[in-house]
Amino acid sequence: MPKKSPQRSTAKAPSRINAAERMLNLLALLSARTQPITLKQIRAELANQYSEDNEAARAQFERDKSDLRALGIPIEGSVLGGAQAGETAYSVNRNSYELSDMGFTPEELQALQVAAAIVHLGAQEGEQALWKLGAERVNPKIGPRATIGFTDPHLNVILEAISKRAPLTFMYKGEERSVDTYGMLARRGFWYLIGHDHLRNAQRVFRVDRIESEIRMGKGNSYVIPKGLNIAKSVPTDRQMMASGDYEHSTAHVRVDASLVRIVTREFGETAKISDEADGSAVFEVPCSNGYAFRLWLFAMVDKAEVVSPPEVRDMVVRWLDDLAESA
Repeated sequence: MPKKSPQRSTAKAPSRINAAERMLNLLALLSARTQPITLKQIRAELANQYSEDNEAARAQFERDKSDLRALGIPIEGSVLGGAQAGETAYSVNRNSYELSDMGFTPEELQALQVAAAIVHLGAQEGEQALWKLGAERVNPKIGPRATIGFTDPHLNVILEAISKRAPLTFMYKGEERSVDTYGMLARRGFWYLIGHDHLRNAQRVFRVDRIESEIRMGKGNSYVIPKGLNIAKSVPTDRQMMASGDYEHSTAHVRVDASLVRIVTREFGETAKISDEADGSAVFEVPCSNGYAFRLWLFAMVDKAEVVSPPEVRDMVVRWLDDLAESA
């Protein structure tokens, strides 16, 4: 957004997740699927994580696939027939890299699981990092090189609990939660924990940086992860989060620069577009019930987005910008 203006946010392009996050999410997606899926389906599932340009997206995917294979993760490809004749579909053979049948003693297996739970976040380029993803055990002999630009003191114990099938107890939004931990997902610079919340007796998603206490880990092998669980779909999208609030105005009209019209159309659908402008920009009706999620989405587009109406939402954006300017 221009300085001291209520109209626009301040970045030149929508932010994309880094390659390490995208690779983690690709592995989570392929691990959760029981049937092979094509690159087209992968791009649809991992929205905004691969380039809109087909050739660039293919190049990114090939790099991710090559890196994962180099880490010992067997991504397999098969050529489809029928209506999808000639397309390649991809899958991960879990049995080829799980450690369950390698003959380790319980003590040895526990030591390897703890090692695999260590994630060096915010590390310098080239540091060795081992990650745990969902319920899968990554080969401990492989040390992936990854730089993930955020840290959280809770990650190690959460990832260890996932590997052990151990419930976690912690304070969240002022309540004590006991959670069977199913997996984690990195999205938009935050870690999310997915699991069964015994307080709500339902599957829930917790943003890790909002956990309000130390985390206590319970007894291992206490639960079974549900069949068919899709970690990638468990964390709400931007659109879902923006709509899940109690702000008096449920939607806002936002004018988006021509360079981002395709992206926003893909996020919210053609029906969300209210008008096309002469300069190629377009006005969209987007949810804003959750002010925090709406602000993250809006400010990611920086000077490429302008709140048109209602005036109350526009004024709210001005206050956000004023607060940012005062704290800078």
